[in-house]
Amino acid sequence: MSLTQHSAGAASAAPAPARVDLARTWLLRSPLASGGDSAADVLVLDLEDGLPAARKTEGRERARRAAETAPVWLRISAAGTPDGEADLELCRELDDRLAGIVLAMCAGPADVAHVAASRRVGVPIVAMIESAAALLAAPAIAAHPATRRLAFGTGDFRRDTGMADDRTALSWPRAQLVVASAAARIAGPIDGPCGSVEQARDAAEHAAAMGFTGTLALRDAAIPGAHAGFTPAPAEVSEARALLSAVPDGPVDGSYAPALARARALVARAEALARL
Repeated sequence: MSLTQHSAGAASAAPAPARVDLARTWLLRSPLASGGDSAADVLVLDLEDGLPAARKTEGRERARRAAETAPVWLRISAAGTPDGEADLELCRELDDRLAGIVLAMCAGPADVAHVAASRRVGVPIVAMIESAAALLAAPAIAAHPATRRLAFGTGDFRRDTGMADDRTALSWPRAQLVVASAAARIAGPIDGPCGSVEQARDAAEHAAAMGFTGTLALRDAAIPGAHAGFTPAPAEVSEARALLSAVPDGPVDGSYAPALARARALVARAEALARL
């Protein structure tokens, strides 16, 4: 079951705060699009790349109308830019109809602080890392109290760095985001768009193996594959439970501790996802 339920053309109630950490798929949809229900865990109305420059005002108005039906997630433009400030004004207007913010082109913790000052306390912020400078600032961005998760904007990051769309080339920046998130004790990061429908599951499995726990998506058809890639397989869960049941209660050899911790985390995630 999706973390959110969606009505035609709009996102509905956002996941409860704790569930934001579990969300596997984050579908970016233009407010101008006429999409209906989505199986994605979170539907995000994209005010940045989802709107051409000439239709920004129209797109914000459509997002405002969508919020009349149910609280919405908004992807907003870079902090401090004219479009970013106009998007933040909309966030202030929506108040309790704003479910969460995805901050595009986050450059550093000051951007998170700026956005946090414009939203209702408790509204989660997902900070997108989309440049070389932002990657170097990722630990500080992740550590900001208002940051709920990091997301990897692969397209703009590759444009900024010249890196190819290649798993080996992007393994280092991906690993940096995983480490930054773990050090800040926030949920694992959200990967860049999962690509074609045919590649969605494979891309999700690769990202999950690196420590990511979710992905952006651009098409509804990619959601089932991405969900499968980020959901522990039954065989993995059975193996983890077998390990936990085989180890006696009480102190054990310290060499078992990492394996046991991973097994507990996997089982806990599988059980939490099953309750959604």
